[in-house]
Amino acid sequence: MGSGYLTYHGVKKDYSVFKASVDGSLTEVTAEMLDGATKIYEYAFYEYSLLSSISIPSSVTSIGNMAFYDCTSLASVTIQSGVTSIGDYAFGSCTSLASITIPNSVTSIGRNVFSDCASLTSVTIPSSVTSAGVNVFYDCTSLASVTISNGATSIWNGAFYNCSALTGIDIPSSVTSIGSSAFSGCSALTGIDIPSGVTNIGNSAFYGCSALTSIDIPSGITSIEGGVFSNCTSLTSIDIPDGVTSIGNYAFSNCSKFTSIDIPSSVTSIGGQAFYKCSALTSVNIPSSVTSLGEWVFNNCSALTSITIPSSVTSIGNWAFGNCNKLTSVTVEATTPPTLGTTVFQGTHANLVIYVPSESVEAYKSANRWSTYASRIQAIT
Repeated sequence: MGSGYLTYHGVKKDYSVFKASVDGSLTEVTAEMLDGATKIYEYAFYEYSLLSSISIPSSVTSIGNMAFYDCTSLASVTIQSGVTSIGDYAFGSCTSLASITIPNSVTSIGRNVFSDCASLTSVTIPSSVTSAGVNVFYDCTSLASVTISNGATSIWNGAFYNCSALTGIDIPSSVTSIGSSAFSGCSALTGIDIPSGVTNIGNSAFYGCSALTSIDIPSGITSIEGGVFSNCTSLTSIDIPDGVTSIGNYAFSNCSKFTSIDIPSSVTSIGGQAFYKCSALTSVNIPSSVTSLGEWVFNNCSALTSITIPSSVTSIGNWAFGNCNKLTSVTVEATTPPTLGTTVFQGTHANLVIYVPSESVEAYKSANRWSTYASRIQAIT
């Protein structure tokens, strides 16, 4: 045991508020905060690679930003109840840390608090945490067990980004919101139950969850945000609930096992590349509530053979059906030609026929950009 200072890399470490045990070869330091200490300051043990364990007493109320950042030997952390806040990157890049229990006194967690903790396998998050920064467990590639206490109301933005060992997680019924990129890159995640009370799922929430085979979207969701299920390459189908009014850009792009999609009549807009590269998609129902189709919306849907565009659609974006090389039949029900983007049907089947209302055939053949496909336009019979 000692008191006063340790010197590491030429920098004095004041440990007047803790006691330290140093092994004879100075290859390992074990620290215990002394009772009465109230905070751990920013950068307190920054890059202190000899530190292997630390015990933080109940008198400590806050752990500062970067306090233990890059303490690569830190394998054991005991945090007693009393701590209310843990700062940004506090335990970031602590690559030997295998587990952590956050006490139920903690109400605030900063950004990237445990990011790049490559050995972290389990974590318990109490319901007392009411605010958190982005990417709390970012790139914790060994994290396989997560316990979220009932009472938690949200899964934070980027919370489990690229936690590639996570196969499943129980989300308590108290959760109402799943943040942007919350599970992005969780490539081992095979299934997840989203509570019925969830009303918001953020952009790219499940982006790149390539093992995810099924998921139920709660009825309270009104918008499928951009990229939310993009690159979920094992997802075979999904039920979009009534009440959803918009499907965002890239929402289901590269869901390469999708064979069909039923879009509810509440949807009014489908964003750009929403179904881009859904290469197994053979059937899609576009309801008469939809008014616009975004750019590249069905581009590279190479199994799609036919589609009907309802009369409600007034605009079709650039490359919307480009490279749908098996598409042989498109029925457009509007009597007034919708505004057409560039190269909408580029790369479709050589025998593609575009069917339009009989009274509008000539209008389509002469309309801006539709005229490019005049030889393919025929009357609906």
